[in-house]
Amino acid sequence: MQAIMRKGSGGLARHFVALTAPAILAAIVACAWHARAQDRPHVRITVARSVSGIPLWGIGPFAEKAGFRVEYIPAGTNAEMQRNLQSGVEIGTLGYQSPAIMAEQNVSNVKIVAGEQLGLQNLIMRKGIELKSWSELEGKRIGRPPGSYAAVLFTLAARQNGVDLSKVNLINTTAAGPTELQALKSGDLDGLVLWSPVLDRAVVEGYGYYPACCDIGKTQKYGGGSQILAANTEFLKNPDMAVRFLKAYAESLEFYVNKPDKAIELIVEYTGVSKDVVTEAWKHGIWDVRADVRTMINVAKEGPVFGFSKADMSGKVLDYVDMSYLAAATGKPVDALTRFGN
Repeated sequence: MQAIMRKGSGGLARHFVALTAPAILAAIVACAWHARAQDRPHVRITVARSVSGIPLWGIGPFAEKAGFRVEYIPAGTNAEMQRNLQSGVEIGTLGYQSPAIMAEQNVSNVKIVAGEQLGLQNLIMRKGIELKSWSELEGKRIGRPPGSYAAVLFTLAARQNGVDLSKVNLINTTAAGPTELQALKSGDLDGLVLWSPVLDRAVVEGYGYYPACCDIGKTQKYGGGSQILAANTEFLKNPDMAVRFLKAYAESLEFYVNKPDKAIELIVEYTGVSKDVVTEAWKHGIWDVRADVRTMINVAKEGPVFGFSKADMSGKVLDYVDMSYLAAATGKPVDALTRFGN
């Protein structure tokens, strides 16, 4: 081979160099990009594979633009996500009852830094069972998973609307979904309190509907708050990184709210739920970076009633909220980020 290359008076050698130089350059560039990616700050996110999590599951392109990369740590419950946050995971989602729970547990290294989503947990009724007012719940067989926040909101909303719950046949269910949907379809349940996308499957398949009278998230006192964004306090010690993350988060949320087709496509991908069901679920959610602190406080007062806290921890809720990083990221005052207007 060496003799052949010499015999070519340099032509073959030049051709060889011409062919390999681009490949070498490409390899150098690829290595440089890989090294750059590895050098970028690394933010871990603990989040459920739920419809509500779209701003986090879709944050990748916005994180890239902001100069950091993300790693997902999927979790099934708020309790699991809280544990992950306490153990050092930088970002995660929690529920509106979480500040009261953390206060009672004396958690000291987690702060609420933004809102995420409202709705996506509600009451549906079986087709053929007409429900025109809250009072008509009396005498009905309503399934709900005890201890869940959906069950808490249902009870609070029914109470606010004058329902005598002792006259409602409340049936304990699991939170899984398939068994509950079968019970609704077969007539063993008249109504079901749960969350999306489980409820939306019943609607799409034609045996369930959302009663217009009775949205459990429409009370003035307790609202429909579902998920809020929390951060580990070690992460917040780097305010530049925290603000960059929340700016990317706000951009992601706005993007998917304005482009529901893109949101639905991505939700189908990471949940495995059918497009028809996700499309129905999308109708029943609201995504917002704001978090209603008044609602957190009102819910915390009910902790002893529902058992998610032993004492009224409402006086400590504010200790767990710090929206200053979101204010810096969005340019909006803190006061405007801790309440909802009309």
